[in-house]
Amino acid sequence: MVLMHKLARGGMFVALIISLGTLSACGRAGDPIKPSQAAINEAKASKQPTPNKPVPNEQNPEKRFVLDGLLE
Repeated sequence: MVLMHKLARGGMFVALIISLGTLSACGRAGDPIKPSQAAINEAKASKQPTPNKPVPNEQNPEKRFVLDGLLE
């Protein structure tokens, strides 16, 4: 009798952990976007002029970040 009670209680604990793990993955908003695209989207939403994308120059050279491939 005691063994069945412990098994039932352990089973409920495992079910709780699995359900919490499943629910924690439900907050994904969407695909990641570049910050420049986010600024454009924000300007469109607030009806402001669209900001220009930064252009590479001597003071601001074009450098790719390691994770840029994930955003493309």
